[in-house]
Amino acid sequence: MTIMHTIIDVINLRFFTTELHGVARSFKTILMFPSVKRVPKVRCVLRGYILYLLFLLAFLALSCKTAPKTMLTMPDETSSIPLDSGALGYLFIDVKNSRPILQYFNFNGMDDKQFQQMLDSTQFAAAALYPPLSPRRYQLVAWGDYPSSRAKMALGASKDWKKNPSASGDWYWYSEQLRLSIAINQKQAAVLAVRKKPADASPDDIPTDPFFTAPGVTAPKGFGEISKDAVLSGWFDSPGPVINQKLQSFGVPFEFPAERLFISLFPLDKEQQKEQRYQARLKIQLANDRQARALLTVFTLARNFLGPQTDSDNLAVLASILFANPPVLEGKNLNISTAALSGKELALLLKMFSL
Repeated sequence: MTIMHTIIDVINLRFFTTELHGVARSFKTILMFPSVKRVPKVRCVLRGYILYLLFLLAFLALSCKTAPKTMLTMPDETSSIPLDSGALGYLFIDVKNSRPILQYFNFNGMDDKQFQQMLDSTQFAAAALYPPLSPRRYQLVAWGDYPSSRAKMALGASKDWKKNPSASGDWYWYSEQLRLSIAINQKQAAVLAVRKKPADASPDDIPTDPFFTAPGVTAPKGFGEISKDAVLSGWFDSPGPVINQKLQSFGVPFEFPAERLFISLFPLDKEQQKEQRYQARLKIQLANDRQARALLTVFTLARNFLGPQTDSDNLAVLASILFANPPVLEGKNLNISTAALSGKELALLLKMFSL
């Protein structure tokens, strides 16, 4: 019984110690001098240990279930991603190795200094981007080392932020002016941005809780392969309508028939380069092989007529993405690799297709 006594001493269950020591003495006596009269007491002892072990297992299972999920690498098809379903697309960012790209971004409600401080504290981030008709704009979960105590004090002292209870049992702050929700602890931050509430909408129509609803989402088949060693990667489901709208705004009357789009950014060899450059790789999934061959024909013709551009305007960056290298057909997938692009060019590309 020494092991059980050690466990009890470690977890400091003082209210149970005397009884268990008494049980140990009784058990020793029973083993040395068996007696029929002691059998009921043995059953009580065993029943007590079984109930205690069941309670301990239940506590550990509950603790594991409610513990915050940690994700510091690109997910694969077996990963549980702590974001809600229903998004148009999901992005995953190795923040440390994506700084040359992210330095050109800003964050809703933050000045440049605040944004750079947030990047300095973050190691990895995952985001869900919602379609234009959704009440949500995006959901973000980030992992790093955050000054959570100071952040909570600052949020609590501001009249622009209101503290609200979350369905997860935690708390978050919401700003009606910024339409932004934030929850933070030392190792994790959760953010939710929502759209402007219509005049006739009720408060429940625009959910502001930034915590995800279990069981989260999983990556589609093939994502682990294309995202391996990437610094930024993601996928978009049924991206055609959004991309078509963007193309039309550029004066390109083209209907994009993709069922899913994978995108990954990889750093190129930094030797003999003044600036880190990247290559974007896209995998366009279509409904069948026939559609994939037809899209290949369209891309090939466009590439022959237009060719890659070197200017920095939006359409030129788009051309460099689509036409720098010949597309490769793979069943019902079309694979595209870009030329070497700077962080500024990639940031412009991502902004072009932001929601």
